[in-house]
Amino acid sequence: MQKAEKIGLGVAVAGHAVLFGLLSVGFLATPNPLKLKTEPMDVSFAEEVAAEQSAPEQTDAPAISQAPETGPPEDAAPSEPASEPEPAPEPEPAPPAPAPRPQPAPRPEPRPAPKPVPAPKPVPKPVPKPAPKPAPAPKPEPRPAPARQPARPAPARPTAVAKAPPKAAPAKPAAAPAKPAAKPATTRGEGANAQATAQRPRGGRLGNDFLKGIADTPAPGKAQTPRGTAVSAQSVAGLASAIQRQVQPCANKIPNPGPGANQIRSRIRLQMRSDGTFAARPELRGQTGIDDENRRYAQRVSELAIAALTQCAPYELPAELYDGGWKDIIINYKLPG
Repeated sequence: MQKAEKIGLGVAVAGHAVLFGLLSVGFLATPNPLKLKTEPMDVSFAEEVAAEQSAPEQTDAPAISQAPETGPPEDAAPSEPASEPEPAPEPEPAPPAPAPRPQPAPRPEPRPAPKPVPAPKPVPKPVPKPAPKPAPAPKPEPRPAPARQPARPAPARPTAVAKAPPKAAPAKPAAAPAKPAAKPATTRGEGANAQATAQRPRGGRLGNDFLKGIADTPAPGKAQTPRGTAVSAQSVAGLASAIQRQVQPCANKIPNPGPGANQIRSRIRLQMRSDGTFAARPELRGQTGIDDENRRYAQRVSELAIAALTQCAPYELPAELYDGGWKDIIINYKLPG
């Protein structure tokens, strides 16, 4: 072999070696497309069968308390006196009040003495004069009428003496204290008399206000929680794909808190409006896949899952599946990795 051929062969070998090296480095640097495909979340619905609409939880009104019957009624027992009262001392009769002295009757006013009637003056008898003609007898002067005696005043009637009040009857001694009622017999009654039946409360020994605060209307029976409208398997797959596709950008930004955290599945309830926004904050309903290694990351994983779902809202989902599907759903979320 000539020298020129040797040089050409060496150059060719070296060139092939360099080319092979470059191609090897290029293939190693090219990312594996299978590894680039990530599963950010595992979307599924409640019971892993079909989407179901979570019906609103109905709280039962408290039932009216009823006291249990403890047995046949007993005769009402009169309450025993706490202690026998001592008989009160008999009060001394009050002395009779002295009768008031009768007032003396007023003396009658003295009758005024009648004025004396003046006696008529005697008319002097005329001396007869010897005359041939007898003088005519003078006319007798009219006798003055006696003075009218004043009317006799009626004697004043003496004021009636006030009657003395009757003597106050001495107060009757206080009645002797009633003897304490005989203690009721300890035998159990049969409720024969109506009064005992009415007075003896039936049922348990509860206070008079044990029903206070209970609603006047009777509590309705326990309502059965309406089951959500079933959605077909094809609709479930479509909803899962739509939610996963829209949450993907936000899920890729979430860092892995630690080893084994991506094995935790968070069960999250989503209550949504028809425009794709949340009617309430996503609510954690439970977690699975927790072990001793990743238990410390459980709370952090739930917080990251809720953050990813909230950041990617609003969602564009089929409007015809709102009332029966994604209005109120539960999904199982798992961190990528």
